[in-house]
Amino acid sequence: MEINFYHAAEGALISAAVKLLEKIYAAGQRCVFYSPLEERLKIVDKTLWTFSTDAFIPHGDRSLGFCEKQPIYFADCVENPNGAEALVIVDTLDYKNFKDFKKIIFIFEENSQAEAAKALCDDLKKNGENVKYWKQNPKGWEKLA
Repeated sequence: MEINFYHAAEGALISAAVKLLEKIYAAGQRCVFYSPLEERLKIVDKTLWTFSTDAFIPHGDRSLGFCEKQPIYFADCVENPNGAEALVIVDTLDYKNFKDFKKIIFIFEENSQAEAAKALCDDLKKNGENVKYWKQNPKGWEKLA
């Protein structure tokens, strides 16, 4: 399993998440976008509809049906109906129930979650996991680990 931590600049979590989802979709991969917060899912959903006039990223959740056909599936609970290999997680660092993904991506901002994410990243490295840590700066993403 590959685990990536994306430490977004303050106030940039939504734009960072949308750009990463766009990249995943452009690579032809399926993913689950997971947040335990329904409001966060609504915001990212709305942003995917409006962030660009040149691009569209197909996505949906269980309320729309056709879950297995969604390239990007929004979830507020542990599920993977679209057979995704990638999981994007925001608003939590809990990932232990997501064992059927090949890639896990945590996105978080500079807040109390950042310290917990750094500690989790260090623990996972010590346990031999394939971990990368990226931090957003004015020029883009810098790989720190």
